Amino acid sequence: MGLMDVIYRSLPVFKGKDRLARIIFNKKIKRKNSFWIKGKGGCEYLVPNIIENVGFEIFVNGIYEQGTSDFIIKRLPSNGVFLDLGANIGAITIPVQSRRNDIRIYCVEAAPWVFEFLERNLERNEVTNVKTFNKALYYTDSETLNFYSPEEKFGKGSLSPVFTNKVIPVITMRVDTLMEEQGLTRVDMIKIDVEGYEYHAFRGASVLLARSDAPDIIFEFVDWAEAAANGVRAGDAQQILKNLGYRIYYFKETGKMKEAQEIIKTGFCMLFATKKTMN
Repeated sequence: MGLMDVIYRSLPVFKGKDRLARIIFNKKIKRKNSFWIKGKGGCEYLVPNIIENVGFEIFVNGIYEQGTSDFIIKRLPSNGVFLDLGANIGAITIPVQSRRNDIRIYCVEAAPWVFEFLERNLERNEVTNVKTFNKALYYTDSETLNFYSPEEKFGKGSLSPVFTNKVIPVITMRVDTLMEEQGLTRVDMIKIDVEGYEYHAFRGASVLLARSDAPDIIFEFVDWAEAAANGVRAGDAQQILKNLGYRIYYFKETGKMKEAQEIIKTGFCMLFATKKTMN
């Protein structure tokens, strides 16, 4: 990477930083070849490109969604168990594990070619206590489904043909099956990003999520993505969690959380679900 890249990445986040980066690094952003980026905390990432938001944010700030990884790190108990569902290239797992090597992490990523990037990134960062699974999360096991994984928008893989018609066959797995096969007696936190298919993944985790010590969950709500999932209406993922005894909170622009009194059905927001008492 060039000196200008490193200097720009070291700058604190400021209003207009992304927009300025798109001007300064316009030619580099349009390149479609993969390359390594040295990010915050000594973490390194092989990114397929920096057109996609995941790669772009790592390139500009040295980390992807730092607020998310900071939140996970703060909430996880000592020697906790963390499930990164829809792990992509490891953009959340790697910074979390680098600062919390006491925890065990289980990464699930559906797209085979993105999974290769995940494994290379984990190897490069010499992570420990991380297991990976190249499966699609669903409410059934061992079913072959079509998966649509756009090359440029590598963070937008889905079981629906939203960004591409190029099909990759994937094998499904339930979260409850993962628990059984790995002999896990508990999970402390789940981060899930499966492009609107959270409802289906939650159905496949019904045993785990019904427990009184069920894990905290952090996930995105995007109305159009959830509405595009097979047989799902916007808000259904929140509803299944509420039915299992969870309370849902949304993150305000200030970073603080507020409990959602009703199911959120429009727009976009980051959500947090828990059965624990909140201060």
